[in-house]
Amino acid sequence: MGSKGKKHSQPAASTDAPGKTLPQTNIKTKTKKAEQQDSDRYALAIAANGDGLWDWDLASKKVFFSPAWKAMLGFSSEEIADSPEEWLGRVHPDDIRGLEVAVDAHVRGESPRYVGECRLLHKDGTYRWMLIRGMAVRGPNGKIERVVGSQSDISHRKNMEERLQHDAMHDALTGLPNRALFVDRVQGCLARAQRRKNYLFAVLFLDLDRFKTINDGLGHAVGDKILIELSHLLQACIRPEDTVARIGGDEFTILLDGIEDLNAATRVANRVLNALQVPFPVAGQDVFTTCSIGIAISQTGYERPDQIIRDADTAMYRAKTSGKARHQVFDTSMHERAVKLLQLETDLRHAIDREEFVVYYQAIRSLEHGNTIGFEALVRWIHPERGIVYPADFIAVAEETGLIVQLGWWVLYEACRQTRIWQSESGSGVPLAISVNISCTQFAQPDLVHNIIGILRQTGLEPSSLKLEITESAVMSNPEAASETLLQLRALGIKVCIDDFGTGYSSLSYLMRFPIDTLKIDRSFISGMGAGINNTAIVQTIINLAHNLGMDVVAEGVETAEQLEQLRTLNCEHAQGYYFARPAASVDAIAQARP
Repeated sequence: MGSKGKKHSQPAASTDAPGKTLPQTNIKTKTKKAEQQDSDRYALAIAANGDGLWDWDLASKKVFFSPAWKAMLGFSSEEIADSPEEWLGRVHPDDIRGLEVAVDAHVRGESPRYVGECRLLHKDGTYRWMLIRGMAVRGPNGKIERVVGSQSDISHRKNMEERLQHDAMHDALTGLPNRALFVDRVQGCLARAQRRKNYLFAVLFLDLDRFKTINDGLGHAVGDKILIELSHLLQACIRPEDTVARIGGDEFTILLDGIEDLNAATRVANRVLNALQVPFPVAGQDVFTTCSIGIAISQTGYERPDQIIRDADTAMYRAKTSGKARHQVFDTSMHERAVKLLQLETDLRHAIDREEFVVYYQAIRSLEHGNTIGFEALVRWIHPERGIVYPADFIAVAEETGLIVQLGWWVLYEACRQTRIWQSESGSGVPLAISVNISCTQFAQPDLVHNIIGILRQTGLEPSSLKLEITESAVMSNPEAASETLLQLRALGIKVCIDDFGTGYSSLSYLMRFPIDTLKIDRSFISGMGAGINNTAIVQTIINLAHNLGMDVVAEGVETAEQLEQLRTLNCEHAQGYYFARPAASVDAIAQARP
């Protein structure tokens, strides 16, 4: 019995026996061990990530900053105290407001945690970008007691983003703002113009004159250096608040932000034009260039950036067509003209597809015998709404758009075909000849001679019956290449005439070298004969020059009997003009040509 009683009075020997409760001290020990393991894992994860930790106790107004947090800003543990000012006092002034707004939103419970980016002042005096994560810790009463979080240095990523953003908004060659950034700044000026009644700004559009010649003659490397030097020159001509941009190729724009009047814009344009009078020293030589400048001012009332840039571009084009190396201020008539030209270009493209062109012919007479020796082919556009459109109204657009090449080949083919028909019907022993104008663009085509041979074969016209009329500028733009082309034409038996002689910039030395058959005297000289403006001496000089070089002469624009007699006296061989016959369709032209 005694032994039984003793047995029942002994405490349990096993702490993990079934149905037994573990002692409280062991439970706490395991709990602390588990918490320590979690803490160690968390600390290791933070250390591996390189983040800095902070823990802000609001009651004591002290902040714990981990060694990694301090090291991110270049400080040792002893150099950073536990004051909140050690953190908040280092925030970049531009980032303080954003930080306060985000933290307040989290405190109000609008977000589960705070995540934001800001710049903190480093020990070396620079600012570093930091990604800050934080979370408010509330007590049993719901009141915030602590704010804890981590911090990561994201300066490298931010620098890369800024670099990418810069590259997206700047020209790679010159470093200037590009079109996108320029448009954005013009948009800002438009917004200011809407808020401020007397605010004015201006856009200047610049295009280098003959830049293609520089690229072709000296190479693109030299061309790039010119563009870089020009960017520096333009920046030197403006104020700090203004903007110079390169928007493509050799096109630059200037935004003048807040000017007094139009004169301020024209002064900048003149400053640029004067600065370009000094050559660029490139590749051991001086390179001269000029530019054409268009100016548009905001007082005309714009709603979008592209509108004022467009108008400045339109004015620049007017400056270029008016002689280059000058500036032109935009007015509304320029826009109306640009719209008409755009419509003309559209109609012109349709006209080629719809075969709306016809060839008219004007007789060329022999002043010795009075008979018709041939015709000049002149293109006319039979517009479905405007009726007959003359070359002066569309050839320039055709040249600019490149449509002149397609149109030129069609005219040449049609003129050769019609001439061959006339020859077969005349029964005369002397076949009629045809003169066809070849544009500068067409003359520069590498397949010019090949295409002419093909047309002659298709139409059956003899090469000796074809005379090509080219301008002085066509041969003088590239004399060496022109000479080679002319020699090939001469070898085929095709004749060449210099059209509108005396109105260009001929070099007599080149003229003597070129295989030219005919000089055609421009109508402006003929019209002055016997009409009070005495151009007879000029006409006489041209005729003598042609004869001395073994060429014959055609006078165009003859309208009076007096002009005709003077030309005969001066020994001019041939003439054409309204006095003899007006340009006409093929049936009427051949009827007028018959004696």
